[in-house]
Amino acid sequence: MKFAIVVLNYNDYKTTIEYVNKIKEYNIINKIIIVDNHSTNKDEISYLKKVESDKVEVICSEKNGGYAYGNNLGLKYLEKIDNYEYVAISNPDVYVEEQTIETCLDYLKLHKKVAIVAPRMNFVNGPARRAAWKKRTPIIDIANSTRITELLLYPFFRKGEYSKKEYENEYLKVDCIAGSFFIAKYDSLKKINYFDEKTFLFYEEDIIGNKIKDIGLEIHILNKLKFIHYDSQTIGKLMNMFKKQDIIFDSRIYYQKKYNYANIVELFIINTLRYVRKFELIFEVPIRRLINKFK
Repeated sequence: MKFAIVVLNYNDYKTTIEYVNKIKEYNIINKIIIVDNHSTNKDEISYLKKVESDKVEVICSEKNGGYAYGNNLGLKYLEKIDNYEYVAISNPDVYVEEQTIETCLDYLKLHKKVAIVAPRMNFVNGPARRAAWKKRTPIIDIANSTRITELLLYPFFRKGEYSKKEYENEYLKVDCIAGSFFIAKYDSLKKINYFDEKTFLFYEEDIIGNKIKDIGLEIHILNKLKFIHYDSQTIGKLMNMFKKQDIIFDSRIYYQKKYNYANIVELFIINTLRYVRKFELIFEVPIRRLINKFK
């Protein structure tokens, strides 16, 4: 068995180096590929290169093409250097134990129909509510687009989520899984032609979920295991909230149009809600900052 991890870095070498220094000691890991996604910090690469070894390699993207593009770069590089049976896609701002990884790999070996598996995502203060989610139909995405639609269309909003009771099961078959850490059979990712690079950020997990289902395979969460994701710190540090909304809505529209065959009316409503969400943020962002100030 050969197992590798792809870690995507963008202007966050300290977090990436700290993470790689921990996991490079794991015997279960054969190779770690750090993909620098065209960082703008001038010394980023030189710092990352310091952790290189026989086990750790740093490769550099010629552009920042986003999450899917950067991870595909790492996945395709692995194909050139050796035959890896399993690969993990990992943010640098996570913590996962070696035994947890080993259990996930054993699970993939035993279950032929499972292409992707992950421990349940936790934040520092406990389990994440959305470690996984159901297929986002147009109406679910409309409900999920703004605070107002969340309230007005709450039953549809909740239909997109798995219940607490479902998360109590030892494992849970899901439509989509959080992209901060998961382990896949390399051949399965190859069969679906890896990630769809038409999205810059967000909805990559939904697209992967669709593509995995289309080839008759499954995605599972192992609820008795966990990994810690430090609350999307990388995205939070590097992205303006208004810019983030544009990226979310661009990916949402692309996903709904290509993979859910949403009609013109549904796409028009989603795009209109982009501006409603930005208007909400005019009030929401200052309130968030005020709350954080007094924490």
